[in-house]
Amino acid sequence: MSVLVSHPVLVQERIAVSTASSGIRFLTFATPLLLAVAPLAFGATTVFAGLVLVSVSWLLLMSWVGLSIQQGELRLGPHPFALPAMLLLALTAYHWMAQTSVVPATTRLEWLRWVGYLALAVVAAQVFDSRRRLLRLATALGVAGFLIAVLGIAQYLTAGGKIYWLIEPSEGGWVFGPYVNRNHFAGLMELWIPVALAMTLIPEMPPLRRWLWRGMAAVMASAVVLSGSRGGTFALVAELALFALIAVAMRGGRRAVVGLAIVLVLIPGIAFALDRGEILDRFKNSFRPHILHQEEAAGLRMDAWAGTFELFRRHWLVGSGLDTFATLFPAVRSFSSDKIWTHAHNDFLQFLAETGMVGGALGLWMLVAGGRESLRNLARTSGTATGAVLAGMFTGCFGFLIHGWLDFNFHVPANAANFAVLAAVLARPGWDEI
Repeated sequence: MSVLVSHPVLVQERIAVSTASSGIRFLTFATPLLLAVAPLAFGATTVFAGLVLVSVSWLLLMSWVGLSIQQGELRLGPHPFALPAMLLLALTAYHWMAQTSVVPATTRLEWLRWVGYLALAVVAAQVFDSRRRLLRLATALGVAGFLIAVLGIAQYLTAGGKIYWLIEPSEGGWVFGPYVNRNHFAGLMELWIPVALAMTLIPEMPPLRRWLWRGMAAVMASAVVLSGSRGGTFALVAELALFALIAVAMRGGRRAVVGLAIVLVLIPGIAFALDRGEILDRFKNSFRPHILHQEEAAGLRMDAWAGTFELFRRHWLVGSGLDTFATLFPAVRSFSSDKIWTHAHNDFLQFLAETGMVGGALGLWMLVAGGRESLRNLARTSGTATGAVLAGMFTGCFGFLIHGWLDFNFHVPANAANFAVLAAVLARPGWDEI
């Protein structure tokens, strides 16, 4: 007869490992859930929704820290975004702490949002560290994108300009899906469409599931066109072209180009089949510069950029402080308008005006360092499931940045949070098929 006796220390270690494993599983579920739910609250653009997004992001970060301590180690691996991001947070904190911002309270609120994005990015870069978890993230975002696109199309056809068939924006606008501004709906889709398409590049993906993912991506892309966002459509075309090039370059990816070509044929077909006669005219007007479009920003964007550059010239070193554009812009506006311009409709120029040369240099540092590490990851994982998902993330971030030259998606918390997570996971050093 043998008696098996478990040592108390070993039992405690097993319990600790089991608890930590459950905690990590929770984080890999909660993070994409937050990214998918935030857009439903009008993109988390209200102060309350934005603060909830920040608070939950910090709770997730604290949960990860607690789990790491429980395991006896708290290690933050090297990341190309880490140092420039921390320096950028220090610079923007200086604006409101030293009262150099013209609106310190507004700057502090925007800074808190940035801190939330960073917290969520840290969690994502640490917990989505394997092929299985990466696929879980991609699947969640792809499905969420499809469902929100279907919501947007259904609203477009039946809601009469109301969000959720109930809410009519008090300040007007062309709503699409849960967003008051169709351009911001397009910005979200730009991040998620390539992730859905990337699932078709996974070598072991069954053919039926490949076509399912292609169909979902086609619906999402058609919703972008149907929204009437010209900047979003331009960014979509640019990122799909890049996705095709990456697919051709990947080992075994050439077969996916045929499927992508079919998706490209389906997109305008679906969009114009559902069009109520507004979208085609809107895109035609893009080639008639003498017409002042329904959106005043479309006709006055260049003048607004000139005013934004003047703001940068006045605060060229460290900028005027986050989210101070709306307060300072009337003093440099060269055109008459009865509307309040809260943003420059160019994320990069507004960032430069609000953070100066120092902030611009730190932003460029992040872009170059992150881009370089991302390309290394793509080269290391080419032809694998990991490489496919990373290719989708890379393409989505590329399209989002392209759209940033024409709009202000980085000032929509739900979109900014999604970009921060995808960029952080994509540029995580040392990706391999593990």
